[in-house]
Amino acid sequence: MKYNVLYKDGAVCLPASAFLNCDTLLEVRFLMLLSYDRALCDADDTMLCEQLGCTVEELGDIVRSLRKKGLIEGAKKLTPSAANKNLSSKEISDAVEKDNKLKQLMEECEKICEIISFTPIDRSRIISLHTVLNYDCETIFLMFFYYKQKFEAVGKQLSVSYVEKCAYSLYNQGIRTLEALQKYIENEEKRNRNKYKLSSLFGFGDRAFTKKEEKFFDKWLIEWEMPFELIKAAFEIAVNNTGKAGLEYMSKILSDWHDSGISTVEQAEKANADFKAANKNKQKFVEKPANNGASFDTEEFFEKARRRSEAMMNAIVLGEGDK
Repeated sequence: MKYNVLYKDGAVCLPASAFLNCDTLLEVRFLMLLSYDRALCDADDTMLCEQLGCTVEELGDIVRSLRKKGLIEGAKKLTPSAANKNLSSKEISDAVEKDNKLKQLMEECEKICEIISFTPIDRSRIISLHTVLNYDCETIFLMFFYYKQKFEAVGKQLSVSYVEKCAYSLYNQGIRTLEALQKYIENEEKRNRNKYKLSSLFGFGDRAFTKKEEKFFDKWLIEWEMPFELIKAAFEIAVNNTGKAGLEYMSKILSDWHDSGISTVEQAEKANADFKAANKNKQKFVEKPANNGASFDTEEFFEKARRRSEAMMNAIVLGEGDK
């Protein structure tokens, strides 16, 4: 999320009106952080959480509170405009000729999309990602490479307009660099790998997760980086102790394990056995093979993307050497 601060710039100290309107120390620290480094107004919420030492949920509470008080606002989201798409043939030619990386990117993206030559509108779209959103060529290439994998999995052909739409969405989420995009892809694939497992575990069938369920699952899988085996272990404890798999109950178990540095089923079993030392019938957690769902190996994916990107860069170097 991108934010705009609605009070004047200054030193790290806050205006009295802003300070006095803060209810918590975290709210004060959040405003001071944005005042100290305005670049953080465009930062991913995960980065802000790391700087503040808080959770995503706590940051959400801070933002909602400060918005009500009129101290911050959500910045307007960028959207593709007709002016960015409809560059003249000369403008396109000039942009490509000035930047060998951009020229090579066009050629590689044409191969990915299985198109002999992009239309002027599609070329303009790619140029706008580079000049308007300031994405470098490697990041744009990874977007095309990633979404190509997703489209191939369902037997569809990738289009430049789809990548453009996704690029603006990523930009508005604060994903602006190659590293941030790689982390986003890893998290998305983690969700995809565990979606089928979670649906089967909770008996959801084919229905979509509710927002509440997604919030809990993201906390366990992404924020706490809990393996599915531990989630299943917490599920079994909840069912055995309460007769149902309550999300809040499970989250308390997983939170305790996360705070204790427990990351394996074996460690969880030992902790549970120690807690119930007097109980001879201690809980056992054995993971069974499960369907991984529709996903792919991110390490293999990034290696393929890296090789393609290096080949693209080498072609540029060789081309410049011939001049």
